[in-house]
Amino acid sequence: MATMADVARRAGVSVMTVSRIISGNGAVKESTRKKVLRAMEEVNYVPKGYTKQVIQHEISTLVLIIPDITNPFFTFIARGMEDVAKKQGYRVFLANTDENLNKEQQYIQMCIEFHADGVLIAPVGDESRANLALLDKEGIPYVLIDREVEGVQVDVVKSDIVGTSKALVEHLIELGHRRIGVVTGAPNNRTSRERVEGYFQALAAHGVARSDELVKYSVMTRDIEPTFIDELLQLAEPPTALFVANMFQYAHSINRLKEFGLCVPDDMSIVGFGNSDYLAAIDSSFTSAIQPTYSFGSLGTQMLLERIEGLREMPRRIVLEGDIVIRRSTAPPRN
Repeated sequence: MATMADVARRAGVSVMTVSRIISGNGAVKESTRKKVLRAMEEVNYVPKGYTKQVIQHEISTLVLIIPDITNPFFTFIARGMEDVAKKQGYRVFLANTDENLNKEQQYIQMCIEFHADGVLIAPVGDESRANLALLDKEGIPYVLIDREVEGVQVDVVKSDIVGTSKALVEHLIELGHRRIGVVTGAPNNRTSRERVEGYFQALAAHGVARSDELVKYSVMTRDIEPTFIDELLQLAEPPTALFVANMFQYAHSINRLKEFGLCVPDDMSIVGFGNSDYLAAIDSSFTSAIQPTYSFGSLGTQMLLERIEGLREMPRRIVLEGDIVIRRSTAPPRN
């Protein structure tokens, strides 16, 4: 099998030069690059993990990095991205981090090694700053979707989480609820904190006493261990309503409440964020905020392509409005 040294001898350059051309790191004359690529072809050398098209930059690639591939919320984002990217001749590769910073770093490193043209990413949390800095260092454009990261000033597409959360909780308050539990994601996630901020704003606007014991942080995936329901129901004064972050938390809440002999909405009203198409298949009663997830993907990709083409310099922040749909999961409290 041919080696990098074989390529270097054939092209009349150093092994280091061949390495720089393959990795894309360091300045190399175009004439030298072509000579090395021709030598690679002649000795039939393709480094492990690379295709000939990637090395020669014949394939334009974008990467979508998301925290949970099983969540339909991100499925719609992927569809929006692919529709725009395909029209512009880009291939889209999908990476799933499982809300894990190490996996996120590995995928970002992969983007660098395979010379991705750009990245659309829903970061794990504030600690993602170090991972995103790797993209900055390599000059790979990226756009944040759904989640912002403290201290990172780049393009972002998201929804008005604070305003929508406030509106959902106000719906419960208007029905007469005063003890409202909130279940959100990890506190290191800015979107999770924004849900809580909207919740507290709604309480303050209506003169409802704030109780931090009603705020629970939980994972956001399908594999939730719904201990938050147990903790809330075991309070001296349990809530009469819940505000949950996503459809997985809603589904787990429903199931756990049934185990306690409670039903929705007679014993517990529930509101939250959810995707209507997915909910229609499992439960069409969820009073929820519907976010324009397809637009997250399509607009985010358009912004990313503008970055790749050098059409803009200043970061752009797009905040989209969500729609609240009132269904059968909410009702006035019994007492």
